[in-house]
Amino acid sequence: MQMLWLGVAIAGTVGYHVILKLTPTGANPYLSLSISFAIGAAVFATTFAVAPGAPLRESISQLNWTAVALGLVVTCLDFGFMMLYRTGFDVSLGQIITQSAGALLLVLLGVAFFAEKLTLANIGGIALCVVGLWLINQK
Repeated sequence: MQMLWLGVAIAGTVGYHVILKLTPTGANPYLSLSISFAIGAAVFATTFAVAPGAPLRESISQLNWTAVALGLVVTCLDFGFMMLYRTGFDVSLGQIITQSAGALLLVLLGVAFFAEKLTLANIGGIALCVVGLWLINQK
C-alpha cells in the first residue's frame, strides 16, 4: 500500500510543479490559488461526507492547531512556488533545490526536537545532498 501512496505523491508532485509553471503570468495569483484551494476543500469535504468514519462533531474534536498551521504552510508553499516560477526559475530545478534544502533542515529539526537518530549512512547521504545542492547551483 505504501508504494501506491508513494506513486500518488510522485504523480501529484510532478503535476503540481508543471501546472504551477504553466499558470499564466497575468493570472492573479491570489484568485488562482483561491480557486485551487476551494476545489481541494470541496474534494476533501465530499470525501469526508461519503467515507465511513466518525461524525463531524467527533472528528472536529480530534483536531488541534496543526490543521490550521498546515493550511498556512500549504498557502506559503503554493504561493512561494507560483511566484518562483513566475520569476523564470527552472521547473527542473525548483523542486530539487527546495526539497533538498528542506530535507537538510528537517534533519536538524528531527534530531533536535523529535529525538531522531542519525546513522553513518544518513550522514553520508546528507553530505551527498549538500554536494548535490552545490553542484546544481553552479552556473
